[in-house]
Amino acid sequence: MQFDEAPPGPEFFFSQNFAGYQLEARVLSGSDGEVSMPKVLAIHGARSDYSRLNAILHPLQALGVASLSVNLSGHNPCADIALEKTSLTHNLQEALQFAGHLGAELNTVIGHSLGGALALKVAQAHRASVRRIVLFCPALYAEAAWQQPFEPPFKSAISVPYSFLDSPSLDFLRTFEGEVLLVIGEYDGLRATAFGGIAGTSAGTQQLGARMINSAIPHEVIEAIEKSLAPHQLKKIVLPDCDHAVSTWLRENPLRAAELANEITQFINAGNRFQVS
Repeated sequence: MQFDEAPPGPEFFFSQNFAGYQLEARVLSGSDGEVSMPKVLAIHGARSDYSRLNAILHPLQALGVASLSVNLSGHNPCADIALEKTSLTHNLQEALQFAGHLGAELNTVIGHSLGGALALKVAQAHRASVRRIVLFCPALYAEAAWQQPFEPPFKSAISVPYSFLDSPSLDFLRTFEGEVLLVIGEYDGLRATAFGGIAGTSAGTQQLGARMINSAIPHEVIEAIEKSLAPHQLKKIVLPDCDHAVSTWLRENPLRAAELANEITQFINAGNRFQVS
């Protein structure tokens, strides 16, 4: 695991069998400490594992929110599969198999970056029960990218300007009956054109004053997600002085992480309608 931090409450682990390999999942129980499956599924981003989400899942657990977080193949050593030997489609199949354990109890899906794109697909597959989606700096990918193996073929597919606009996830959001909480860093989702780049692509790594920032998500991805939802379905939280590395920001700002966890808890548990902020 990338982070070996003790959770504020009980944690439990299990392995899921796939074709020739296993992946581990973790349950952080709620305030009652029950071992029963939670209603929240959390999906990590690229080149990480579920422990990367500790910075938000641990504060959520402290507030009584139980979660199931899962590992995906290729992004970590948990399965002996090189990144170029797997794909978004394989990762989606893995996430869906884990989500199947929650069944009709699955109410909320959380995803960061690549995990955000997967979270939207999982929510679509479980639209009968999912009513809340929490997206941290979410990616959105062209359909052509899902079948491509990671590394050069995948990078080539996602580098086409505005290619993500053909994503069925946008169609799903237009008909989604629940609510979305969009959490993004102040310096993520910047316009590529402001840095001499091409519209509809990522601004990437840039120098802002004395600081290097990573704006991995194209501005137009965030814009497309926002436009696909009615105002009452969306709440947007911008993390100040934060780029795509939300997990790092949360670890460096534990008080703000606790505040964010409280907002997410209210979002998950309450039926309140939000306006874009």
